[in-house]
Amino acid sequence: MSKSVGKSVIRVDAYEKATGRAKYMDDLCDRSALIAKICHSTIAHGFVKSVDTSAAEAVPGVVKVLTCFDAPDIEFPTAGHPWSTDPHHQDVADRKLLNRHVRYYGDEVAVVIAEDEVAAAQAVRALKVEYEELPFVLDAQEAMKDGAPQIQERAQNNILAHSDVRRGDYETARREPGLIKVEGWYDTPTVQHCHIENHGCFAYEEAGRVVVVSSTQIPHIVRRVVGQALGLPWGKVRIIKPYIGGGFGNKQDALYEPLCAWCSTKVGGRLVKLECSREETFVSNRVRH
Repeated sequence: MSKSVGKSVIRVDAYEKATGRAKYMDDLCDRSALIAKICHSTIAHGFVKSVDTSAAEAVPGVVKVLTCFDAPDIEFPTAGHPWSTDPHHQDVADRKLLNRHVRYYGDEVAVVIAEDEVAAAQAVRALKVEYEELPFVLDAQEAMKDGAPQIQERAQNNILAHSDVRRGDYETARREPGLIKVEGWYDTPTVQHCHIENHGCFAYEEAGRVVVVSSTQIPHIVRRVVGQALGLPWGKVRIIKPYIGGGFGNKQDALYEPLCAWCSTKVGGRLVKLECSREETFVSNRVRH
């Protein structure tokens, strides 16, 4: 490292990227892959009562339709943190592959696997989802009040955890001459990473393992999360991370790798690709962050 200080050093990946030879997730995926598309909830809070899949299954090219009633009842975490052996320091397992209890507009309730994107998109639109809607709030302060709609059963007043940071002597500092006291609640606008490549992955089964090729920054953590979500030993999961088309920390969560892997297992281990739209990338990361 000391030999490079003060010198212009060529990045190890510069030539491949500058010449267009670098292979990204979509470049590596065989064109014969089945396409998975997600049916997102159209309500903010409630329960899925039923999903009529008959019209979707009748769309030519549809291979499989899976709903929240088919998904395993396994909760898993998605945060991109190393796994702690201390249960008190582990990430909260609050996600499922598909969700009957809808907790936000856009929650995943069903997925379609088809031979091409057109058939998959048509089938998603053909799904008829019946909901039992529940009250919701859109303001954080209102959500913490007694009697507010409860989104997570384990979080009283919708507060999952509380932390307190104190430094110095506040009482002495507040009496300093000329100090102007300002108190209040302040909101900042939503900021979203906007990398060129959206989230995407593809999965298949090989040699007794589930293989997932993902545009991720955390392949080892994604491996663990996929294993947890599918109820598999982590050694039964392999993650391949190619070049990624930007991330900026936004690809440091497990997003749809577990769902894509599960889809592959439900169609006999065939190759399945799940690629997010810009809107899906935005909504999914806001929820997970």
